[in-house]
Amino acid sequence: MKVRESIGDRLFMTLVYIVVFACAFICLYPLYLVLINSFSDPNAVANGETFLWIADFTIEGYKLAFEDNSIVRGYANSLYYLVVGTLLNLLLTIPAAYALSKKRLMGRRVFMTAMVITMYFSGGTVPTYLVIKDLGLLDTWAVVLLSAGINTSNLIIARTFFQNSVPQELEEAAQIDGASTMQIFMRIILPLSKAMIGVITLYYAVGRWNAYTSSLYYQPMNSDMWPLQMVLRRILLLTKQNAGMDPEMAEYYAQLANQMKYAVVVIASAPLLIIYPFIQKYFDKGIMMGSVKG
Repeated sequence: MKVRESIGDRLFMTLVYIVVFACAFICLYPLYLVLINSFSDPNAVANGETFLWIADFTIEGYKLAFEDNSIVRGYANSLYYLVVGTLLNLLLTIPAAYALSKKRLMGRRVFMTAMVITMYFSGGTVPTYLVIKDLGLLDTWAVVLLSAGINTSNLIIARTFFQNSVPQELEEAAQIDGASTMQIFMRIILPLSKAMIGVITLYYAVGRWNAYTSSLYYQPMNSDMWPLQMVLRRILLLTKQNAGMDPEMAEYYAQLANQMKYAVVVIASAPLLIIYPFIQKYFDKGIMMGSVKG
């Protein structure tokens, strides 16, 4: 039976659609503008002629971007940090979360409180830099991998999952059968935790791909180790370098550099933009897993 809607209901739904479309436009238009600017002539971009569509189609910005070997090297470095760094994150986070989920662990609340404090307060940029310098990690691959070893939010998600979703009876039955703690963890806990592991793997992978501050602070002298985001930052900060150049040519190259910036932004963002629609449900699942932090 079809329920008749009142005028008030229709007005309310109309308002809801207007708000939703407005929010979608605010979120999507900057991405759309960057995309069409990357394929438009620099003069057209500078004159604001690309408000709605591509003006004077060109791929010169992409050609310049791929002619720069630092972009290819940055992609390779980002993939290295993504794969190795995410595996390191999982190796540190999952065992720690499992241990903290056990009430029999002495000092469990103290450890957890100390970790939660790091979500709100840090040691500071300068003290952290001095510690890393004293450890001899400056301008090394390890500094990027180790400086983001554990994310407390992901630790809480994993701990909450172990507490609420893995039956204690399974572990007790395995102990009665003579299984050790390591055997229980590897053969029972991990297979039952595939959904949670997938979620935090996704969170860590996205964070690794977008990260650049560790390289900015701790790899300033070795550009061969920079991830793609640091290469992108360098390109975004390009300025006119030849003061003696003819003013018209200088202006042209400045506009061309601006076009290259848009192309590199698209290149750096494309992987996540393509993958995200297929993995959105895992983000939602992760929010639900971490919603109870008791």
